[in-house]
Amino acid sequence: MVYKKTQIGWWLIVVFTIPILWLVFAYLQQWGSRPLTVISLVFGDVLLILIVLLFYRLTVEIENDWVRLTYGIGLIRIRLKIEELISTKVVKTPWYYGLGIRITPKGMLYNIQGSRAVLIEYMHRGELKTVMIGSPEPEKLKRVLETGLKTSN
Repeated sequence: MVYKKTQIGWWLIVVFTIPILWLVFAYLQQWGSRPLTVISLVFGDVLLILIVLLFYRLTVEIENDWVRLTYGIGLIRIRLKIEELISTKVVKTPWYYGLGIRITPKGMLYNIQGSRAVLIEYMHRGELKTVMIGSPEPEKLKRVLETGLKTSN
């Protein structure tokens, strides 16, 4: 069983490109009574670019006995053992849950676009936990997870 889906967070790229460019223009044009220094420009742009690199995409992979979520360039990774999964369900996430990595009343949400997710209940070290994985194709993700559940039991 193999599944891999990558979602690009275009909204994040666009939203963060605006202040990155604004800082460059502010430095080049020396706007204001206290213009930006080169250190301020570099610090601000490096910080914003780092945020974009960390969160610009979400890759969901299901392979062998693992569900892997990887954000951006791969520094932020989440892994779940398929054998720990109890149930899956397609849900609609409210707009106020937002995008990114969120703590919600239903458990952690990992989402980069859209308002649909797969709610997963799993047992970890004797404790019942829930997680939601945002997906543009939640029905397919649910089917693949359920196939893994059947083969691991």
